[in-house]
Amino acid sequence: MDTRVAITGVSRAHSEDAIRQRIDNAITLFYDVEASCSRFRPDSEVRRLLLCVGEPVAVSPLLYHPLRFALTIADITAGRFDPAVGRRMEQLGFVVDYQSGRSIASSSAPEDASYRDIELDDEHQTVTLHRPVVIDLGAVAKGFAVDLAALQLQALDGFVIDAGGDIYAGGVRPSGEPWRVGIRHPRIPDAMVTTLAISNRAVCTSGDYERRSPVVPDASHIVLPRGGGKTPISATVIAPYAMMADALSTAAMLLQPDEGRALLTDCGAEGLLIMPDLSTCCTDRWEVYIHE
Repeated sequence: MDTRVAITGVSRAHSEDAIRQRIDNAITLFYDVEASCSRFRPDSEVRRLLLCVGEPVAVSPLLYHPLRFALTIADITAGRFDPAVGRRMEQLGFVVDYQSGRSIASSSAPEDASYRDIELDDEHQTVTLHRPVVIDLGAVAKGFAVDLAALQLQALDGFVIDAGGDIYAGGVRPSGEPWRVGIRHPRIPDAMVTTLAISNRAVCTSGDYERRSPVVPDASHIVLPRGGGKTPISATVIAPYAMMADALSTAAMLLQPDEGRALLTDCGAEGLLIMPDLSTCCTDRWEVYIHE
């Protein structure tokens, strides 16, 4: 996933070796999800779908569940959030596998492919591509892996999973207090916008500063919808699950601030949106989580 994963766990009832084993098991899940969902790996499940266009393909839960969730968010946002954006990501130069250094692209995929070209069968857990679609699950797969890892750590008194800005904080700190999470300023290096106090919640931040296109000036890894209007430069979301916070933070980056705020509220999440002029827009209960 081209990101550093750090896990901290504390427990009075478990030995250090037992805690370490749970953390090791949790880390393994990130590799498993990547093996299924990475568009950069020619042998991944999501990449192999391109070999069977027009045919239903049975896939594992590690691909099916995040893809199902991504399509749900695509439907809610009328396609402005779209997991079929892989071909456009390739055109922006995001084609290199961080592990092997090899480039992978699909020139045969149509530029106008959309989530509507992807059909799921919940009963048989199959995926059918009606056209060659390069699926990009970068906005959900990491959060999904964080959620699976969190299940491995539920028996601990407290734990924090930090996967490159996708964070889940379970339980409490050794002091009995909630965990503290700092929110990065999108324009001032090493500065924080605020600090949150959370327990049993995920916090995910998307920003236009995270990854820049190597071939298109001023373009980031977040593919903005065509058309006018100002969208946020940073979106932080608090939600019960990391996959939910991950997807919604990306979706909010693609919407006008009022639309993004409404989306978060409708989905039962809290969020902070920072605009290009550094003005902010937040949900009604965002301030409940601010650490004083």
